[in-house]
Amino acid sequence: MYPDYPIYPYFLLMAALTVCFSTRLWRFVDGVPTRSGARIESIDGMRGYLALSVMVHHAVIARAWLATGSWVLPTDPFYAQLGSVAVSLFFMITGYLFWGKLVAKEGRADWMGLYIGRLFRIAPLYWLTIAIMTLLVFVRSDFELRQAPGALAAELWRWCRLGMFPGHDFNGYPNVWILIAGVTWTLKYEWRFYFALLPLSVFAKPRIHLLAAALACVIAWAAAAITQFNGWGYTALFSAGMLSASLSVALKGGLPNASRLRFPLSPSMASTLVAMLLVVTFVISPRPFGVLQVSLLALVFFLVCQGATLFGLFTSRAAVRLGHISYGIYLMQGLVISVIFDHPVTRQWVARNESAFWWLTLAVALALCAVAAIVHVLLERPSIDLGRRCASAVKNRVAKRREQLSMN
Repeated sequence: MYPDYPIYPYFLLMAALTVCFSTRLWRFVDGVPTRSGARIESIDGMRGYLALSVMVHHAVIARAWLATGSWVLPTDPFYAQLGSVAVSLFFMITGYLFWGKLVAKEGRADWMGLYIGRLFRIAPLYWLTIAIMTLLVFVRSDFELRQAPGALAAELWRWCRLGMFPGHDFNGYPNVWILIAGVTWTLKYEWRFYFALLPLSVFAKPRIHLLAAALACVIAWAAAAITQFNGWGYTALFSAGMLSASLSVALKGGLPNASRLRFPLSPSMASTLVAMLLVVTFVISPRPFGVLQVSLLALVFFLVCQGATLFGLFTSRAAVRLGHISYGIYLMQGLVISVIFDHPVTRQWVARNESAFWWLTLAVALALCAVAAIVHVLLERPSIDLGRRCASAVKNRVAKRREQLSMN
């Protein structure tokens, strides 16, 4: 439908958002300072740009959808890969963080606290997003009940199950998932990884965790190649994050004779290599989530874990702020795109005029970030704190119960 888009609007948009979030206007997003080093900060700072990249990817798709009625990958190789590259790195971040925590505790974890924490981290914003999506469906259905109440309740219940099961259309509204750009599909794989951590914990021991992570990568990549993906590519992404975590421990002296290991690149050299690898990934246009793309991005991610900040970008104030609100940016992007793009006033501008499309995409990004920032402060942070208190209360209750049983 459209010729290939120029790349520079993407970078101009990211630059504009970086400048915007560097101002004091967004200081309410700043969290409590922590002792985490630059390496963790660089990972956190990368998240915001990943979420925004997925948003731009879906904005390009949405433009073609408004014109053709088909929600398909763009023909442009850069914008077609933005989504898969960002999601791949998101999965690697998850693998890195949670496997790293297990390795640090030698496989022993507070499982009750972990799963309660994940529930309170993911569920509140997810349910808010689904509630707004449902409201949009009824607004566009003129608040008419076009489905039997029982069937409607069943479909809404499917949508409420935190992405573990795919939701279907309801109330006669076609392609409901487009209202949220279909982003909830990734949560299914996130939950699978969280549940897999319990059996994987037996391998998070000091002398075997690196070997276990490397073996998981080999098995996942081989399965992805043999089966032509078939879901194994996602497993490879989590495994790549796990391997980065284990290698990071080894480089810090967490293995026998590890004191001899040193990461050979300076942060600036590592950042240069990250930029080069990303360029190669987009230029050669590998299959999304395929073995080649996963392998290239695994190298990128490992370098970020070792201090590559993309010349300070990932540790900048703007990046840290965008990282704080990245979950909201990711989850609510479809709603903002739907409201701004799919409107009688703007629909024709988006579909027919490329300049108008990019200006409206900037408007989407700013509105989305503003909403995500407000929701982060008013909903996400209180929910995370409540989750910690609930986990602590449950842990104390279980400890008291065990103490009573031992006394009896």
